[in-house]
Amino acid sequence: MSTAAWRVRIAAALAVSALTWMSSAPAAEESAAPTEAATTPPEPIAEPEKPKVDVRKLFAMNCSWCHDGYGLHAGKGPKLAGTKMSVEQLYDRIAKGKSGAMPGFAKTLKKEQIDAFVEYIKGLKDPDS
Repeated sequence: MSTAAWRVRIAAALAVSALTWMSSAPAAEESAAPTEAATTPPEPIAEPEKPKVDVRKLFAMNCSWCHDGYGLHAGKGPKLAGTKMSVEQLYDRIAKGKSGAMPGFAKTLKKEQIDAFVEYIKGLKDPDS
């Protein structure tokens, strides 16, 4: 959901809270003391949690054809564990590929998925060291 959509939802919730408060508040002549509803702030609307990427499942579906053992061992492609590539280089390689060696995934994966791959690969410990 976009930021603008969340802003609209929050504004609507605040408007409903204000109208509810106004309709439940006693008239000035009825009571000068504030009521509990008038002094209790409305509950904030919690932003829904982003769905997490199951990177191992995504790896198995897209990368395990060439990178064995979830990237821990070389296969048709190199071992990914212990890579010296930077985060930017990894992102670029996954998104654009490497001519004659690896396809690019920019058109088939979302940015969050590529980011998850980069984080996963950078976190792999080289079993040979």
